[in-house]
Amino acid sequence: MRLLLALTLPLLLAGCPSGEPPSVEKSSQSPTPFPPAPGPQSGKREPVDFAGPWTTTDEQGQVFDIVLFPNGQTVTNWTKGPAGARGQRGLWRQEKGKLVALFDDGWTDVIQSAEDGFVHQGFSPGNPLDGTPTNQAPARRAEGPQAVFVGVWRMNKEPDGSYQYIALQSNGRALSTISGGTDGKWEKTEKGALCSWPDGWADFIERSSEGWQKRSWVGTETSTTADLSTATRVGERRFEITP
Repeated sequence: MRLLLALTLPLLLAGCPSGEPPSVEKSSQSPTPFPPAPGPQSGKREPVDFAGPWTTTDEQGQVFDIVLFPNGQTVTNWTKGPAGARGQRGLWRQEKGKLVALFDDGWTDVIQSAEDGFVHQGFSPGNPLDGTPTNQAPARRAEGPQAVFVGVWRMNKEPDGSYQYIALQSNGRALSTISGGTDGKWEKTEKGALCSWPDGWADFIERSSEGWQKRSWVGTETSTTADLSTATRVGERRFEITP
């Protein structure tokens, strides 16, 4: 998902190589803790702290998540655009009791209170916010131990200088940039997030002495020496221009 900011985003995203979205600086910090989900929206409405991952669906009814970081940046794991598993980058703000997120591909997303919870509205490029949304669906805060892994992760550097990315969705779907886009699944374990791929490979995101790392192996974990790389949750640090 999706809106090229005319004034603000170029300061962060300008100069990005064609077809390659910005990534993030390496971080040795743990994933950002987010506040609990807001309470029932009945009677007098209290201000909502929107920071955190939100789950909704796109125009075709497919689940994706919008991760709103306290630093004002936002990343989605919507994978149908040209960036695929790299997701979408943007900025968000809270105004008049609703969340407005502007993405680098021209889309604007809005999350606001509804009678029975929250609603997400997506506005395609050029569609004004006072017009009819391109799509609309219920939205809810993604919670539980797995929430700290939801979003997009940057992994090891590939031979061509680019990075591997893995998008982890709250419904257990995983998508990697390997081979132009590989579908798999993931689950939260006691020590991290385990991603399983159709070719027998596995990626495991876990804590290390310096923050987060990814271990990869094929077959059983003990049958092959693990491939190690730093793992970075995209959006926690300021966007920078990298392959």
